[in-house]
Amino acid sequence: MDRLTGIHVEYPLILVALPPAIAAILVLARRRLRAMPAGQRAPALALRVLIVTLLILALAEPSIGLLRPLRNVVFAIDVSDSLSPEQRAWAQAWIHQAIQELGPNSRTAVIEFGQWAQLAGAGASSPPGGETNLEQAITLAGSVLSSRESSAGEIVLLTDGWETAGDAARAVRQAAADGAAVSYVPISLAGQQPPEVTVASLEAPPFARAGDLVDLPVVLHSSGQITATLRVSLDGQVVSEQQLALQPGINRVPVTLRLPSTGFHDIQADVASAQDTRADNNSLVASMVAKEPGRVLVLEHEPGQAGRLVEILRADGLDVQVQPSSEIPPTTEPLAGYDAAVLVDTPATSLTLDQQKTLQLFVRELGRGLVVIGGQRSFGPGGYEGSTLDEMLPVSSRPPERPERSSVALFLVLDKSGSMASAWSNEASKLAMAREAAIQAVGLLQPGDVIGIIAFDSEYQWIVPTTRIERADDIKAIQDRISGIESGGGTSILPPLQAAYEAASRVDARLKHIVLLTDGQSSDRGYEALLRRMEPYHITLSTVAIGSDADTELLARLAELGGGRYHFTERSSQVPKIATQETSILIRSAVVESEVTAQPVAPSPLLRSLPGELPTLNGYIATTPRQRAVTALETAQGDPLLAHWQYGLGRVVAWTSDVSPTGWSSRWLDSAWPDAALFWPQLVRWSMPAPVRPDFLVTTQPDPGGHRVLLRVESLREDGTFANGLDTRATVVLPDGSAREVALPQRAPGVYEQTLAIEHPGSYRVLFSQRAGDQVIKEELAAFTVAAPGLENRTAGVNTALLRQLAEGTSGRELRLPADLMASPVVARAEERLALWPWLVGAAALLFPLDVAVRRLSWPARRAMPDSRTMLPAVTAPPAREREKAGVSRDE
Repeated sequence: MDRLTGIHVEYPLILVALPPAIAAILVLARRRLRAMPAGQRAPALALRVLIVTLLILALAEPSIGLLRPLRNVVFAIDVSDSLSPEQRAWAQAWIHQAIQELGPNSRTAVIEFGQWAQLAGAGASSPPGGETNLEQAITLAGSVLSSRESSAGEIVLLTDGWETAGDAARAVRQAAADGAAVSYVPISLAGQQPPEVTVASLEAPPFARAGDLVDLPVVLHSSGQITATLRVSLDGQVVSEQQLALQPGINRVPVTLRLPSTGFHDIQADVASAQDTRADNNSLVASMVAKEPGRVLVLEHEPGQAGRLVEILRADGLDVQVQPSSEIPPTTEPLAGYDAAVLVDTPATSLTLDQQKTLQLFVRELGRGLVVIGGQRSFGPGGYEGSTLDEMLPVSSRPPERPERSSVALFLVLDKSGSMASAWSNEASKLAMAREAAIQAVGLLQPGDVIGIIAFDSEYQWIVPTTRIERADDIKAIQDRISGIESGGGTSILPPLQAAYEAASRVDARLKHIVLLTDGQSSDRGYEALLRRMEPYHITLSTVAIGSDADTELLARLAELGGGRYHFTERSSQVPKIATQETSILIRSAVVESEVTAQPVAPSPLLRSLPGELPTLNGYIATTPRQRAVTALETAQGDPLLAHWQYGLGRVVAWTSDVSPTGWSSRWLDSAWPDAALFWPQLVRWSMPAPVRPDFLVTTQPDPGGHRVLLRVESLREDGTFANGLDTRATVVLPDGSAREVALPQRAPGVYEQTLAIEHPGSYRVLFSQRAGDQVIKEELAAFTVAAPGLENRTAGVNTALLRQLAEGTSGRELRLPADLMASPVVARAEERLALWPWLVGAAALLFPLDVAVRRLSWPARRAMPDSRTMLPAVTAPPAREREKAGVSRDE
């Protein structure tokens, strides 16, 4: 039903003349109106004003707007090579019948699309069929709709849906914004086609490292349910063969292979089926370049502790260097030649802040990899919590809170020598901070824990003898005793440590730990023997050096031999924090020693190609997973065993167990587990950056039709600025072995590119080079393959998934019969304007005779009845001729 939208005036300024015109009529007609009888004047004046008003309104061309429903449809027919002539003919017949079904109250148009889109029947031949550009088809159809009074309407695609050029999703977003729906007619309705299976694509990365496991998804297209065999060859040797039951449409088959050496490699995928009817699209080749395996730096806290891991990595072809973790440089320059670093069971307290920053920048800024291996001195027990190292990890070194924990025996050995009474500027004395540290550490303990506190100078005394805490009041009493410690004489460390060891060895507790806080030096001997006696009782020792006067070398050695952590501070205010951290690590029991089963959690590239069950572990360090990280393996309690994430430009992997052949992960390193040689190199290789030069990125990009290839270089100077104005070339080796050198002109800052016409299919090799004068300063290899036939002839069936996605994005639908268009939910309303000026002119024309009649005809005058009493003799007016002779005018 029509709907009124309003009155529109084409030339509204003409209406400005209406008031002056009426005023002119009133002025000019006043004299003539006097001669008319009184009853005749008003109608005459009204008719004249009405006629003039109608004519002026007609000149302004007013119209009435009406919205009338109609169907606005643009048909887009696919004329690409992937459709047979019979299918195209069927599509044209379908459109012809649909236009008849829509009837006269619809507006339709037909476009054809292949490599580009154009209006059908424009006198030109159809677009080339080497590509299917759905984006151009939808965009042109939208333009046709928007050129009409209403841009709302329906775009109907008659296609197999295999998009080989453009981005249809982008065009659909614009169509939806314009109010147009995109519907589709599956070309499969044209009738049963011969069975067909093709190799549509082989997705090989352009670069990889020698020895890498490379994922090569093979995409097969099938017109129906077909049984086929897929063979994948590397440089002519079959490396994979699979029997497949293909489904209609897209079938993605994962294939993984290892690149054996550096250089160019050709990977070929072949599909064979007894049901197939066409053989020229059953094979596809992809070319890639394998670079050097990569350099790895293994950082050990103790010599030889990563020996088995190093052996496995070297057997995988990696270039591995080993050095102590204490030799991490303070800057990243010495590490720039490495692709990844492996930090093995190294406490954070043994690394300076500069060394930790070096590892951080190595990953975050240089884009390199870091693999952190656990052990007794790593993560929580290694003092990672709150450190720069912990910030990088995909796990938090803070152990999870457990509802129940093991019993704890903590022994604090505090230096109260005379030097501890001194203080740094604006701070309390070192002894006061040591007391506060002990008070805070005791405050973290719970009933059932054991505490013992020794204060020493040249002699020692038990401030708090070995005491099992029974209730909260005991903690307050112990803290009061600590507050009474006063400074004394010299420093003798070994006797109080001996006393703490003897007391701890007699305590029944699962976790026994001694913390030594001192600012001095001692000439005692026999520390190594004492620490060896601690080992059978599982007693650990951490040390805190307060100030540079302390024997830092001795204290660091004691912590290392004692299986604890070494801390150094020159600020007495940091002492309580360090002691609290030590106690927190102890009571949260980060070390878990029991048989553990590794359970896969999330899909991870670190676990690919690992068949069967994984070995068990004998222990690990409990950590907490981070939200953004991928936890690949975890325990039954939910503690991470293997996690990884992206950190800045690089990657970090955390393995919370160890790599000792006799330790927790012994079964994972044993040659009896055949996948050990796959698992450990995979951890390191995944962390490495892509084997490309960031200052000389090269790209070879053939178009889908295989007619052209884009050769592109992005170049930077050493300082990170664009490398402009350099002689850049590409030497292309053709499939027949001949070579051709191409100059790459600069197109943008640091960007050089050229499009090269391709005449023959096959594998191409490219050497990119950049020169400064006569000297070659940068070179890079690349490869690409041009397939025959092209992608357009490698499709089969209908890509229903894409067509459904396009329709759902615009409230479109699947159409099967032409009559389905009549039920379209999209009904456009076109505004039509009904011109009023002919009616106005007609009304003025009809009124004009009446206007003449009113002015020319005499109306009968109403006369009063004569009164006999006042009747006078009638005076006869002289004839007009006599009046004229007498000189009397008519108007007088």
